[in-house]
Amino acid sequence: MLKQTILKNSNHYIEWLEKSIIDEHINFYDYSGFKNIQPIGSGSYGNVNRANWKNTDHFFALKSFSNDKQTLEEIVKELKIHRSVDVHENIIRLCGITKVEISEIQKYSLVLEYADGAINEFSWNDKFHLALQLATAVEFLHDNDIIHRDLHGNNILIHQKNIKLADFGLSKKIIEASSDISKVLGVLPYVDPKSFDDKENYKLNKKSDVYSIGVLLWQISSGYRPFREVDYGLSLMLSILNGKREKIINGTPVEYSNLYIACWKYEPNERPNSMQEVVLTLRATISPEIIIYKINEDNVSLEKYKPNSESSKFNIKYYAESKYYVKSKCYIKYYIIKH
Repeated sequence: MLKQTILKNSNHYIEWLEKSIIDEHINFYDYSGFKNIQPIGSGSYGNVNRANWKNTDHFFALKSFSNDKQTLEEIVKELKIHRSVDVHENIIRLCGITKVEISEIQKYSLVLEYADGAINEFSWNDKFHLALQLATAVEFLHDNDIIHRDLHGNNILIHQKNIKLADFGLSKKIIEASSDISKVLGVLPYVDPKSFDDKENYKLNKKSDVYSIGVLLWQISSGYRPFREVDYGLSLMLSILNGKREKIINGTPVEYSNLYIACWKYEPNERPNSMQEVVLTLRATISPEIIIYKINEDNVSLEKYKPNSESSKFNIKYYAESKYYVKSKCYIKYYIIKH
């Protein structure tokens, strides 16, 4: 009975894929067209290879999945997520899908935009803009009710000084997000520590992504993965639970370090209220002058932006100048003043 259910589900996903390909909602790439295939990464989800397309200089990343029983479901899930967020320039672009037949088994892989680069090659001005790009990408996910849940250094790609957020293998719609935190040791420093204390009841959420962003902002400032000199195991987990965090890198602007320190607070209610707040703070740090910032009407709390109100977390005051609408979108003009 179980086998019949699995086959039925598999057929359902195959039908969805083939229909999407036929209807040209998804580009299909003939696997034989990929040359010079080289492994560039792996994880609990499967493997990622780099490949040329038909002996050109154009590279793609081919992402396969390791668990055959879940492969089609995972591919369809990730395809659907990519289709809803693919328009953002700092989210890795889904190019299409390919398949290869191995021992009479058809295996599908995602064909993704390829990016590479290193953080430690950049100036502080570059790093500020990388941080802002990363924050706006995650903000965009949250605006689409998607929690990434797997934000770590290996998923933050850089190409020509632009951030590319990748790997939605653990992303889920908010209503589907679970408390499963297994297989986290390899990315331990990036994981919301609140989930370690109450893994049965605490569900990874938007504030969990905010925590991960704090660690990644530190990594952007340093050029190194966090706690690179220690093993990622139980001892480090306990240290993080007891408040251990990375040290501020010399020369880091105080507004920037204040932001990531706020993001990686243990208690979620002590972190920034949203990724929107993180983005606004980064914008203020980069350009502390009048800016225009788009927000959703439902999320506007004008009390917060009255004159003389301030955010003690970031040493920045926010002033609302005016509220207006463009094509049903609500905008507020802010004066942002450091103090």
